[in-house]
Amino acid sequence: MISDTAQVILAWLQESAAPSIGRDIGEDTELIEQGVLDSLQILNLVGFMEERFAVTLPVEEFVPENFRTAATIAEMVERLCEGAAKRTALGG
Repeated sequence: MISDTAQVILAWLQESAAPSIGRDIGEDTELIEQGVLDSLQILNLVGFMEERFAVTLPVEEFVPENFRTAATIAEMVERLCEGAAKRTALGG
């Protein structure tokens, strides 16, 4: 089952990236390999994620593996959200 985070990311991809490629995007669509995401689209997506999920993507997260599919992007966002929540709980 697709996570809520992945659904939000897929909706953004469908609205922002899919029209340029002329096909639907699924949770496991290879985004970079199939030309859905280029470097500019990745930056736009990161801006959306930072605003929507209130996370900051550290430079070390900007690797192709994290942007491979909507599922891998969602996993990265969820991991970053969990880390932020832990830091907040610890008073950091």
